[in-house]
Order: sequence, then structure tokens, then C-alpha cells
Amino acid sequence: MMMDDRDARYLAGEMDGGPSASTAEGLQAELAWLREEVRRLRSALPAPPFVEAPAIEDRSEILPRSPSESYERRSLADIERLVIHHSALPAEIGPETIAGFQVRQRGWPAIGYHYFITAEGVIIQTNPLETIAFHTRVGNETSVGVCLAGRFLDDALPTSAQLDAAAALCAYLCGRFGLHARAGGIVGHGELVDVECPGSQWNEGVRWREELLRRVEELQAAAGRRRQRAIGHYLLFWQEAGRWDEPAWEAARRYIARFQPICGFSIETASQAEYVTIVGDESKFPPAVEAHLQEAGCIVERISESDPDRLRQLFERMVEQDLRFLSVGL
Repeated sequence: MMMDDRDARYLAGEMDGGPSASTAEGLQAELAWLREEVRRLRSALPAPPFVEAPAIEDRSEILPRSPSESYERRSLADIERLVIHHSALPAEIGPETIAGFQVRQRGWPAIGYHYFITAEGVIIQTNPLETIAFHTRVGNETSVGVCLAGRFLDDALPTSAQLDAAAALCAYLCGRFGLHARAGGIVGHGELVDVECPGSQWNEGVRWREELLRRVEELQAAAGRRRQRAIGHYLLFWQEAGRWDEPAWEAARRYIARFQPICGFSIETASQAEYVTIVGDESKFPPAVEAHLQEAGCIVERISESDPDRLRQLFERMVEQDLRFLSVGL
């Protein structure tokens, strides 16, 4: 879908994130002091829980980029906040079009965001996190730009799938970098500079900022509860009266080497895990076994394929796609 002139004007107005022309040395020194003070205060807060990374499609190497310009780099230790944006365009316009516009029309090295989330909830990485991208005029050096596809003006809001994906991404990044969502770790673009981004309902009206933070906190709370379990991931194989499912074990060898789950045959041991993958159909593990594990608080996935060759191909495809699970959302 091509941009019309109105879209281009929105793009230019909402994405005014290039570097500022000049700043007085005194203000720079005061800003540095304030940053250190904020770091000191945040360090006194309990560390946010680690949340597993959601599925992320990395397009950072294939999006349009300047042949002559490149963004400056930073240490990941410099990251202090996540900045939420909307694209200010129809949701059908994706990161390829935006990157092309920003590179060719604005002269930027590449797209201005680190992540882009489609209306369907697909998370796309658009720049390495070490990149100091031009997504806001204030604090590019210390922030990560997360853009949700769409123009969230008037009554328009992100889709539920976008909010779920944004929450999963933000919860993961907060845990990875020690950011506290309600202590400045997640902010809207318009909280840093005078722009109506990520839309008119972010902090007013519906206030979807609160819904995003609520979903982030739910994921963090769930991760905190699971972290108390003795086993992270248990791969449950079938055995009975001296017989065991050796073909399934052999089929899973590459998967086991890649993800290193605890492997065994004990349902009771599996019940102590956060995640359980049942390897076998209902002839090996009746539905009651799955129900027992779920009642014990496990998150359960079943792989029912009984043909050893197809099972091996399935496990190898999971390894190649870096998928620990097929259906369980982390």
C-alpha cells in the first residue's frame, strides 16, 4: 500500500526524531547529573522479574538503509527506557515503507525504531538494540523505540493483539535491562516531546497506557510465580513395564541438545516444572495426565506425532526456527 500526501505529512510530523541542533553545556551537565540520580533511585527498587522473549521476526538487515550513513552505537547497559510510538499511518503500511521514507526523504541512516508491531501482533525487530536510532528528539542514546502500526487519533486504538504483543515485548525488555515499567521504564513518545504520539488516547480518555502496563505486570507476576518452581522445562516421555519410547527420544536428540530441557518419564517430577512438553498421543498419555499437570500449575504442550521420522522432522524444524514450543506463548 502506497502512502498518500496526507500520510507523508503525518509521517513527517510524528516521526520528528532527528538529533537536536545544539544544547548548552550547562544543561548537558545538569541532565547528566539527573540521569545518575535516576539510576541511583531505580537501583534501590527490586529487580523486575525475567520474562522469556516473545517470538520476534528480525528484519533489521533487510529493511532499506542508507548506503553512506549509519547510526552511532551504544552499550546495552545505557538503555534506561522503552518509548512507545504509533506509526501515525494506516496499519497496512509496514516497516519497509516507513524505512524507505525515512532513509530517502529524511536522510536518516535507517528506520527510526528498534521494534515494529503489526495490527496482527507480529513483532518485528527493525534495528539492533545497540543502535542509537532517531525515534525521539530527547533520549535516543538511552531508549528503545517500539512502534505500533496504526494512526491512534481520536477514538482509534491499538488492537488487542498489538497490546498483547507490546506487553510481551516490554515485559521481556524490562526484565532484560532492569527497567521498572511504572518508574519511567515505559513511556509514550509524547511524554518526552510535544507530539501526539502514540495517539490521543494514550494518557487521556481510554488511557491505553494503563492497559498496556496492566498486561506487562500480569506477565511479570506470572513469571515471578513460575520462577519459584524447581524445574523450568520438562520433556516427558512414555515408559511402561520395562518398555520406553526410545524412537521418540532419538527423534528429539537435536532438540534436547539445543534447548536442554530436563528429560524423563516421571509424571510427578514433571508436575514440579514450569513447562511440560508431553511427547506422545493419548494412547500413551491419557487426557487425565495432561489435566493433572495443569492442575499442578504447569503450562503444558503435547506433541502427538507417533511416526518417528515425522517426529524427528518436527523437532528439527523447531530447532531450525528456534522454537522451544509450538503453541505455548512465552
